[in-house]
Amino acid sequence: MWIRNDKVKQVTRLNLYRELVKSILLYNCCTWSMTKQEEHKLNTFHRRQLRTILYIKYPRVIKNNALYQKTGETPLSSTIPEARWRLFCHILRQAINTPPIPNVAMTKYFKTEGSKQRGRPKTSIVTTLRRDLKSHNNGHWPTRLHSIKDLDHLHDIAQNRSHWKHLTTAIYRSVQAETSVDVVADGH
Repeated sequence: MWIRNDKVKQVTRLNLYRELVKSILLYNCCTWSMTKQEEHKLNTFHRRQLRTILYIKYPRVIKNNALYQKTGETPLSSTIPEARWRLFCHILRQAINTPPIPNVAMTKYFKTEGSKQRGRPKTSIVTTLRRDLKSHNNGHWPTRLHSIKDLDHLHDIAQNRSHWKHLTTAIYRSVQAETSVDVVADGH
């Protein structure tokens, strides 16, 4: 009923989409480790839903930037890193002996990472965090997450909320800048 143009106002349809579809779609997205192709597919699905809500069908065309502007939305791939880094901050700020001990899992990951496996490396939450850090290249903050020493350095930064906010804000901006390039390149 919420996609019917004649019965429900556009603002109501957008609010229903945000509350009923988008919130469920992004549930637990802070733990996702996605490739660029998967992010593109997620953004494509999101735009398709927004076009349906606005009742934009072929042959009528709207550019992605105009679509996002008209609906007040952003690409989903630019909102997921915020949730990911918020969770990572909570993990880093926890005491090491707090159950379920996510810090122990992170430490174990870096201790066992030296063993090479055949084939392409698996996309994990740590590789996704590394990619986010690489996208933000600033000499003041660590741009890597390859060892326990790097993890400890990020742990120290997470204890200072203003430093952590400065780091994550820079990461969000760089991710959004990358996403806006993708939006223009996509074309519709």
